[in-house]
Amino acid sequence: MPLTALLFAHHEMPENRTPAGLLPLAGWTVVERQARLAARAGAEHLVICADRASPELNSALARLRGEGINPEIARNVAEAGDLIQPDCMVVVFAEGLVCDDRLLTRLVEESGAPVLMVREDDGDEGFERIDATARWAGLALLPGTMVREVSRRFGDWDLQSTLLRTAVQSGAARMPWDDVPLYVPNRRREVPLVLEMPRNRAESAACGDALLAQAQKGCLDWPARFIHPPIENMMVRLLLPTPITPNMVTLITAVVGFASIAAFATGWLWTGLLLMLFLGPLDGVDGKLARTRLQYSRWGDLEHVADKIVEYGAFIALGGYLSSTAGHYGPWVLAGITIAFALAEAVQGEFFNRYTGRQLDDAGVWQRRVRLVAGRRNTFFWLLVPFAVFGAWESGFIAIAVYSAVTFFIAQGFFFSTMRSYALEHLPPVAENFRKSRYAFLPKQERPVN
Repeated sequence: MPLTALLFAHHEMPENRTPAGLLPLAGWTVVERQARLAARAGAEHLVICADRASPELNSALARLRGEGINPEIARNVAEAGDLIQPDCMVVVFAEGLVCDDRLLTRLVEESGAPVLMVREDDGDEGFERIDATARWAGLALLPGTMVREVSRRFGDWDLQSTLLRTAVQSGAARMPWDDVPLYVPNRRREVPLVLEMPRNRAESAACGDALLAQAQKGCLDWPARFIHPPIENMMVRLLLPTPITPNMVTLITAVVGFASIAAFATGWLWTGLLLMLFLGPLDGVDGKLARTRLQYSRWGDLEHVADKIVEYGAFIALGGYLSSTAGHYGPWVLAGITIAFALAEAVQGEFFNRYTGRQLDDAGVWQRRVRLVAGRRNTFFWLLVPFAVFGAWESGFIAIAVYSAVTFFIAQGFFFSTMRSYALEHLPPVAENFRKSRYAFLPKQERPVN
């Protein structure tokens, strides 16, 4: 059944005469985030109830349409009903709601309607009370026929509240808002849920900060964990209100990376090293900007390919220059060793991710601890800094090559042990093979075989 989203941007807040749906959020507006959430959840049709045009609304619509999201505007309740098809399911957003994408995903996965997402009555007047113990969490999944009937029967009544009351009276199922797993695989950590109803600009700014905090990835190397986040967050905050897209930031990052390669190749070693160190926080900006804005692109995954090209290109350039000045092929060999082990470790990790649905670095406590100090682009080039201070560039390159090899073999140990655990848990035939092929002198396998 097709999915339609019903959004609101017409109730002015008493403090600033701005509709709650048009409060600024992470550089743009609340209703834009709702529209992007709906589009990502599969909504093919979006309807925004807004009784008058405003510069803020027109700007929001222009940005959405520039991304291929084309909402229709309903100037009154009757128009909203006419724009809703009877054979669709309608996801209703409370006006001004700032919510987590996982909540909407959980809601639209429900096969039946009506469904209301609810929260305990904690006294937050921003969320409408349903009964003595619960409040509406701002999301509902309703049949299109219900929305059309309500819009035609009640004239100019508040459509949002009337839909809520009608759904409650019809015996709508209730879904707790906090019944959602906190762990997010692609961020490699538990991410707190966001569900807020800002009533002024200060509260919407706090919501924007919460969304930016959500965008932070976990399970990182030590520079990305301890040095980069404040720099990344500062740059993201500067970019949020601008038209600069994550893809543009990715392109800038690639340009800086190739400038570093050129500097290494031509003997400007300190310039190349400083650019490579700056590349660390810059490389995290595009992803954070995309996750905070919900502005994703199908080309986003190419960033990881560009990262590897830049990293390996820097090793080749550095090896080539050091080889030419040293008069032997040793640095070329070091470049080859570094790249070979780093690439093998990356391919191994990608296979594990595709096979198990989880990244090897995040598969257990020890894997996460090792990830903090494992050899990656950031740690490789920070390792080079003390050698560079004393002019021992080739010695630093030797250390990087050893670092790359050690990281690979440690990762390979984790790979085999974790793959074995995964197979024993999820693949009964493999578990049985392990039992049958066990060496007699080894202790018996205690794990039960299903």
